[in-house]
Amino acid sequence: MKVRFWGVRGSCATPGGRYLRYGGNTTAIEVRADSGHRILIDLGTGVTEFAKELMAAEFGKGQGELPVLLTHTHVDHIQGLPFFTPLFIRGNKIRIMGRELKGVPLKEVLQDQLNGHYSPLYGLENLAAGLEVQTLQTGSSWPADGFEVKTALAPHGSTSVVACRITADGKSVVIMTDVEHAPEGISSDLVELARDCDLLVHDAMFSDSEYALRAGWGHSSVGSAIAAAHTVGARRLALFHHSPDSSDERLDAMVSEAAEAASIPLFAAQEGHDVTV
Repeated sequence: MKVRFWGVRGSCATPGGRYLRYGGNTTAIEVRADSGHRILIDLGTGVTEFAKELMAAEFGKGQGELPVLLTHTHVDHIQGLPFFTPLFIRGNKIRIMGRELKGVPLKEVLQDQLNGHYSPLYGLENLAAGLEVQTLQTGSSWPADGFEVKTALAPHGSTSVVACRITADGKSVVIMTDVEHAPEGISSDLVELARDCDLLVHDAMFSDSEYALRAGWGHSSVGSAIAAAHTVGARRLALFHHSPDSSDERLDAMVSEAAEAASIPLFAAQEGHDVTV
């Protein structure tokens, strides 16, 4: 199983020379099984590059199928939707799973993003591909060809997001982005979800010193990500959802400091990089 980070940034995309090595696109993660099956986590601006790879193969012929899991619908996690070109090709089948939040169905949220005030597409019904939007029941498994996917809710400030464990080829990756654990530490549900995973992709938007001024914003410090990885027994840690204020040099320094504090291998997620799990 491989993981490719197509977008690693949080809040907003950050173009420019200071962000070239780690990347400036917002969140999008592809998990690919040895069988060739894929699953996509989130629809940030990183999916525009992912789309180019898909369109060069079966999706360009209208023969592609792709499950998509949305951790939540904050704008940095869905703003790539109108630019995801496989959706414009008749014959492709794309299934988007996500939570209903406060009684508003996921399909209605995505439909609003494509209304005429924000997009020339004027609605999901104008996408040529076969699009299915389904409500995700967190805490249970859901089917995706080639994978076993389990989910749990994670705290994100005043709301919550979907954390997921994806298993294939005898390996498991847990994606836990946009999470801020309680002061006493990671919840029992999340410990159970992530226990002994091969790779934990964890929100680490702030350094520990930055977090002191940003507690309650719904994101984690590097120290919190390391503590979570130690608690669940993860074999490797990927720091993720980088702040738009964190340049390449700043992220280098954060990784160097984190490596000294952690007892497991860790790295900061980089756009376009494959990681073998």
